[in-house]
Amino acid sequence: MKGRPAGHPNPIPSSERGRVAAPDYRELYLEMFRASEAAIRLLTEAQARAEEAYLAAEPPPLALPGREEPPHPTGGPPC
Repeated sequence: MKGRPAGHPNPIPSSERGRVAAPDYRELYLEMFRASEAAIRLLTEAQARAEEAYLAAEPPPLALPGREEPPHPTGGPPC
């Protein structure tokens, strides 16, 4: 077969006269679609893991600039 090297996942078919025929656009589209789906799945799973880690972590202490004492644990003013 002429075109791409042997073993390539999507070799370009050749006609009987040795000229290169048009690539299989349907197969190229499906390959790209599958790769896009895999990328979306990977990113969605990574986002879910990051959100779970964020929600499981202790919140950072809040500090206001110019204030000497730490804020009250309940969020209200100190007594």
